[in-house]
Amino acid sequence: MIDIINHVCGAITFIFIGGMIVRSFPINHTLTQKILFGLLAGIFGSVLMLFSINLSEDFLVDFRHYAILIAALYGGVIPAVIATIVLCLNKILFFAGSFQSVLISLISMSFVAILASFITRLRISTIQKWIYMLIFSALINNLVYGSFYKWTPEVFELIFKYWLLTAISGTLVLLCTTYIYNSNKRFNELKHQSKTDFLTGLYNVRQFDEALNASIEIAIKNNEKLSLLMIDIDYFKKINDTYGHPAGDEVLKQLGTLLKKWTRLEDIVSRNGGEEFTVLMPNCQHDIAIKVAERIRVGVENHHFILPEGEQIRFTTSIGVSTFLETTQSPDLFLKQADDAVYEAKRTGRNKVWGQTH
Repeated sequence: MIDIINHVCGAITFIFIGGMIVRSFPINHTLTQKILFGLLAGIFGSVLMLFSINLSEDFLVDFRHYAILIAALYGGVIPAVIATIVLCLNKILFFAGSFQSVLISLISMSFVAILASFITRLRISTIQKWIYMLIFSALINNLVYGSFYKWTPEVFELIFKYWLLTAISGTLVLLCTTYIYNSNKRFNELKHQSKTDFLTGLYNVRQFDEALNASIEIAIKNNEKLSLLMIDIDYFKKINDTYGHPAGDEVLKQLGTLLKKWTRLEDIVSRNGGEEFTVLMPNCQHDIAIKVAERIRVGVENHHFILPEGEQIRFTTSIGVSTFLETTQSPDLFLKQADDAVYEAKRTGRNKVWGQTH
């Protein structure tokens, strides 16, 4: 009983610690993240090997294969393979045992990895995947171990104990991993929502302020020009009043997509509220920023925006441009200059770009 408690507590502790480690990054995006997750799972399985359970005087078991199952369930094939390699290497290098016991471990873990990778591809729920993984991995371990031992009544008794422990520990591990996974997922969603505009997916005003301050510091440090485009939709209220707010929202979403398309990869596009957008352009001189702004103005003017009902409309924008360390040397006046330029563009007729050249 003490061995069982130690084993389960060790598993739960490592799951919570590992969950905190991977909290800040999704494990399914890049190859590096998958490899790191696989290595972490391999270390988890190695820890479980240290807390083996005595089912009999000469029969030890552990649930190292849970590491492979978790890696496959939440990361896919690559983490599962990485975890298996780590476990196999640790078994060979650091855990004493006969050639027979090492061979048993290598065979069982390899088959578990293959099976888990296959099950993760099935279009079933996470709980169903975990149950299938537990059942089939337990069967694999029983068959592999059974091929090296005689099928005596004592062995069947040990197998019964093994399945009982699998049911108990497997349920606890699933509950813990599900809780950690959902908690981390929600954490990253909230983190993303705090930085992005809910409608367009662009940076929101809070993140724009952070990006603005950081960009100004970089511009000062590197003595680089930093340009800012402030974009405002002309007569946006008329669009809402004529076609309804859902149509206005659709216009904002489409414009946000176009701004990302028409600007550079390093540019920071934000929606600062209402119909106002901004584009921060690092290492960009004023004349180039004016040309980009003009390209955006013409592009919007000629674009047909499709409303939810299928109707197409066209509208114009007014754009103000300022450039830090060129049109102004003051960080405090940088934003205000662009805002004043938008006002002048609207005051003098709209559908135009206004900058220091006027």
